[in-house]
Amino acid sequence: MHAFEHQNSEQTLAEGVAEYFRLNPGLTQSRGTSQMAQEFFRCHDTVHVVYGCNTSLHHEAIVKLSSIFGTTGGFNILKGYQLHESRQIYKELSGSEVFFTALQSACFVPRTIVRCIRQPKRWPWSNFQEYLQTPLQEIRREFGIQVARIAANEPCA
Repeated sequence: MHAFEHQNSEQTLAEGVAEYFRLNPGLTQSRGTSQMAQEFFRCHDTVHVVYGCNTSLHHEAIVKLSSIFGTTGGFNILKGYQLHESRQIYKELSGSEVFFTALQSACFVPRTIVRCIRQPKRWPWSNFQEYLQTPLQEIRREFGIQVARIAANEPCA
């Protein structure tokens, strides 16, 4: 597990985002050049960090659900997944990856939605600059965010 994936990470949001990109160096080069895609992925990648998600397909699904139900972006974020740059990523997925993630979804989809609905506040999808120097543990406490990692005693572990 990486530092930003821990519920009580003391990293600032900016440090967590930097770690995320260090761990996934191909992301910055592979992003599209359109302004819309750049803005979408800036927000999307920040949700990865705030919700403690890596880039596995299972966690990508959690990021999508968390973006819809746990951020101020709501269903409007789905437009970003329709961009050419997003569709290119979908083409790279293997059938077995999709199949096994679909099997797991019976557990993580409802759990993620319930966690998001229980948040006292929605994470600001695009206007989060004021939180860049805030420790992730404080952000998660303020917004009631639980990281994606499943505790050993949770159902569907």
